Amino acid sequence: MNFPPFAVARYGVYLALFAAVMSAWLGQRAGASLDYALLRSVFVFVIFTALGFGAEAVLTVGVHPIEHPAQAAKSDHGGESDE
Repeated sequence: MNFPPFAVARYGVYLALFAAVMSAWLGQRAGASLDYALLRSVFVFVIFTALGFGAEAVLTVGVHPIEHPAQAAKSDHGGESDE
């Protein structure tokens, strides 16, 4: 898959903003004070933003598997073993 740079992080921040606003609204509807609802929404925003940037990092950083030395020797001989 080929994503534009920071596409997943951008949508993660949008989702985090939506979740934070929704959290503050639900906290207010449940009778929480404004400062508690805002603190809760900031916490939700930070968690969702971290998830968005983490997903971006996982999708963009290429991890090359480490090849076992025995497999490397086998692939050097064209798949034939020395035995």
